[in-house]
Amino acid sequence: MTAAIRSPDSPRSRSTRKPAAGAAKSKVTSIAKARRAKTGPVLPNYSPADEQAIARSSASVLKVLPNRQQQPVWLRSLLQAQRASSVVAVMLLGGALSLYGLTVYGEQRWSQEYQKLETLRLREQQLSASSEVLKHQLAKEAQNPETGLAPQNPGDTIFLQPAPETRSPVAAPNSEPALLNRAGVETPLGY
Repeated sequence: MTAAIRSPDSPRSRSTRKPAAGAAKSKVTSIAKARRAKTGPVLPNYSPADEQAIARSSASVLKVLPNRQQQPVWLRSLLQAQRASSVVAVMLLGGALSLYGLTVYGEQRWSQEYQKLETLRLREQQLSASSEVLKHQLAKEAQNPETGLAPQNPGDTIFLQPAPETRSPVAAPNSEPALLNRAGVETPLGY
């Protein structure tokens, strides 16, 4: 079954409309007839005029928005200023949040690194304390005659004379090329 919908703004009313001669053979059925066929007979106080009044009252509820071209210049400039300030506010909010995040992240990293520093200082103190304990223990063992260690005697000290410097006029052949640095001393390329 096919139904036709008539707009409520139609100038023709239902009472003035006359069916066409070939309406019985038509495949199009109005919605009102289809409803009446489903629900039964029409109530006695039903009139098309009431339906038009209801349609007009619901149509009057719609509001028509003003045309943008009819706005005054000062109102348009205020709207543009509002949009620009909204964009600036969003950008400032984003900047403030990112700065806050960086600050919190930096403080967190600083706290972690400070904890590492404190741990290293504690380990340094423990290492120096254990080193001193070992030195003391070795000194005690050195005083024990059973270890075979003798105390230092200044008469037992051996002094060695340094060897004289000899410079050969011909340098030994070197497989690597050398460069002269600022002091005039040859240094290998690898340095």
